[in-house]
Amino acid sequence: MGVMGRVVSADDSLQDKLTALAKGCSFQIGLLIGQNTSEKDIIVHLAPTPVPDEGDLSSEEEEAVPSPRHEANKPKFPDSIPKVVESTVSQHARQVVRMLPGGLDIIGVYVVTPLADFTTSTSQSKLRSILAATHKTTSRILLETAETRTEKVILHVCTQSFKIVCKTLDISATASSTQENADLKFQRGGSKWQQLSYAYNISLNFWLPKDKPSQSLYKTIISLIKPWAKSVTQSLILIDSELPDDEELLDSTVEEKPAKKKGGNRGLMEFVPPKAYKVEILDPCIPVLPSNGLTDMSGSIRLSGTLAGLAFVHSKATVGEARAAVLVDLVRSVVSRWEMHCDSLVEEPPSHLIGPIIHEPPRRVFLEGGGLPVSLCDYLFPGDSCADACQSAKELLGLKIRKEHVDDSQETLADASEVMCSGDISVGGAEELESQGASREGPCSSTQLLLVLAVAAVGVGVSFVSLQGSQVLT
Repeated sequence: MGVMGRVVSADDSLQDKLTALAKGCSFQIGLLIGQNTSEKDIIVHLAPTPVPDEGDLSSEEEEAVPSPRHEANKPKFPDSIPKVVESTVSQHARQVVRMLPGGLDIIGVYVVTPLADFTTSTSQSKLRSILAATHKTTSRILLETAETRTEKVILHVCTQSFKIVCKTLDISATASSTQENADLKFQRGGSKWQQLSYAYNISLNFWLPKDKPSQSLYKTIISLIKPWAKSVTQSLILIDSELPDDEELLDSTVEEKPAKKKGGNRGLMEFVPPKAYKVEILDPCIPVLPSNGLTDMSGSIRLSGTLAGLAFVHSKATVGEARAAVLVDLVRSVVSRWEMHCDSLVEEPPSHLIGPIIHEPPRRVFLEGGGLPVSLCDYLFPGDSCADACQSAKELLGLKIRKEHVDDSQETLADASEVMCSGDISVGGAEELESQGASREGPCSSTQLLLVLAVAAVGVGVSFVSLQGSQVLT
């Protein structure tokens, strides 16, 4: 018997689910959603990977990787590991990671296939490529603000013996390509969780330099958000109005043993509700202009408003782990909205505009139920409903969420009239902003890309994007 390595834990209902998959299908691959801790990895959910429609791929991925349906001899659904296209799994991961609250991540993959398929060198190499592509995709959304674990979990379920094997693989460039045995433990009731919720006020002003090469709207905004994202990682985090040390346990009264319910069958146990905390993010003042001032600026961008956020950490988490989970959620939420908005645009805004064009990026909603001990999230565009969030959960996560379990009250749509009446930023106003910090509002110049996450009278309002002026973004 091989030496067991890292501990991987999961609720025992997942064991039943994996066995049922092995009995019911000849092949399936999917994502492992969970949390990495210093002591172990926790699996929360199995999300089967669908074969995407061509329209689901981002423009970047369409250019980089050919679609498998263009290859005549390949089936629509792969029937073995070597036939899986890496971009199919990484695109699935790109969509799923947006639906995760802070603290949860894609920690690996599971594969249901015969042992003979799993053990070949071709399959092992393919799994490493899949994990590397998935890791690259899900890490990109954090804008280099947090380290992401390169040791990934692989769950294999044999369709003949129904045996479940767990391995870990470090996908970093300098690591060995050998998979290590992991100690898989299924426990009744799963892990206990702690929930951190927050509302974050963001108010940023950016200026576009004249000498910067022309680039896409998406890349323009991402390049401007990056400095804020790196700065916000230095924020102070108040938890229930207190500032505890990072080394302290978030909950000093945590019980060592999971709660048990007398009687009942495995997998039918009720989860213990997460202990809830209110969080405040106090971020540092962010400089808004380079030292050369406004003489070489061609336009301005304003981003302001309030966002609703959520993070989950395990029962023995430290304050430092909770802090990191909250900040990951914040950055991921801001970038996700902008990615989804740009993906939804049929074409770039025209170079010569008469009056403003209003874009409305999506607002965040939270999903409960589906047999999970934690909440997930989704983003709805204007005109979308809670039913659309339920459909996304079904297609991307394999979850059945009822409409009444979708909380769409945390963020509400902003009023377009508020955006249009917010004023312009003049050069003089910009100089005043530079001296008093990014949170100070002022009039805008005539050439601007205006992102307004406007606060509504009730709840949290997001999100208008208005492009004015004649700057070309291609």
